[in-house]
Amino acid sequence: MKIISLKSLLLACAATALVGCGDSETNITELEPTQPPIDNGHGHDDELGKGRLAIADAEHALVHIFDLEDNSLVDSISLEHKAEYLYASPENRYAVAVQRSVDHVEFIDGGVWQELHGDHYDQHADAPSLTHFTLHDVKPTHYVPRGDKAAVFFDGNKETGANASLSLLSDESIAEEKIIAEHHFDTYMHGTAEIRGEFVLTTLRDVNLESSLPEDIVLLEVHGDHFHEEQVFETKCPALHGSFQNETYTAFACGDGVLAIEQQGEVFTTHKLANPVDMPEGVRIGSLMGSAESNVMIGGSRAGFFLVDLTAEQITPFNWQGEETLTSVTYGFDGHNEHMLILDNTGQLNLFAAENNWTLEKRIPVFENLAEDAAPFIIASKAHELIYVINGQEVTTIDLHDGEVVGHFDLDFTPSKAAWLGVAAEEEHDH
Repeated sequence: MKIISLKSLLLACAATALVGCGDSETNITELEPTQPPIDNGHGHDDELGKGRLAIADAEHALVHIFDLEDNSLVDSISLEHKAEYLYASPENRYAVAVQRSVDHVEFIDGGVWQELHGDHYDQHADAPSLTHFTLHDVKPTHYVPRGDKAAVFFDGNKETGANASLSLLSDESIAEEKIIAEHHFDTYMHGTAEIRGEFVLTTLRDVNLESSLPEDIVLLEVHGDHFHEEQVFETKCPALHGSFQNETYTAFACGDGVLAIEQQGEVFTTHKLANPVDMPEGVRIGSLMGSAESNVMIGGSRAGFFLVDLTAEQITPFNWQGEETLTSVTYGFDGHNEHMLILDNTGQLNLFAAENNWTLEKRIPVFENLAEDAAPFIIASKAHELIYVINGQEVTTIDLHDGEVVGHFDLDFTPSKAAWLGVAAEEEHDH
């Protein structure tokens, strides 16, 4: 039985909607057991490889796998349909290719894994392969990895009457071609779920609501291959959309603020944070993100970012710009969610430290010029302090520790989504 600390359980990134691409012959290989991220005993990550980058093709049902040691193409894996979103599995061995419009999820073994060999771990770099394992349910939309598990939330369909559902996965269950547990709701909804050990906090929608957004939160507990309902919280969260958690709290973004649920052992209590009185009309926080070790989360809205202080129970604007002319082109986090990364319209990457309540730590020049219609996106390594910015058909590698661009490589296809695959490093310090 694998024992995981709560801290390790929560070290994964926040949740968003799901959907990737293929045209080459694929060999299916036997899947070896997945190992958790480990400290190799040397106190640093020098022996960890750089891993691989899986990039979905925007025009074909292909996912291209690149070796980040030399940026070479390892293989192109064919899917049944184009991947609309692409994610890493909880322990980064598999690429999760979500095809929301056709109610389908496929899994690609990235080929990088490790196994215990005596007093050390041996790393393997096998050929990537498409697994036999697939998920079929209506509108897979939110994929939420937390620690060594992930929740896949299926929205269902109002027009056809298909109900929402929830599936729980791990790298081990993917290798065994099965889900850990599943739950079926009694109506459709655009929901989300947060895993906390054997508990899952997820959403409920009143069938009489006109909106597909839920307003209630329910506590489920895993029992074998299904869940038992333990508690429906009295505090409402109207127009719920977006969630995140840290070591103490699970938070949900509501139309009128943020609902925080504090956990102490098996006891869960609610706290409601109201939107600031000066929040612009029609604006609400629609996504939450942050660090497992910080009680200040970041809320995203169409009007910008907000700081959600769960301890002080207040929401304030996140005025991250040093200059009024700066705007956010894209944003993300490093591999352990210790820094929020905002790429601004001048081509600079701004790093904000979680341990200092998201204050600016450094700015790294990345691009001399960014097109007005540029739509870059950030993918973080979980083995090293490296991130990869995909902008058009170019991939730029940035060393966050040294604060500089360290490499580029070009793509001969149009990319859509991407995910880092490999053996992750454990954090080497506590805040």
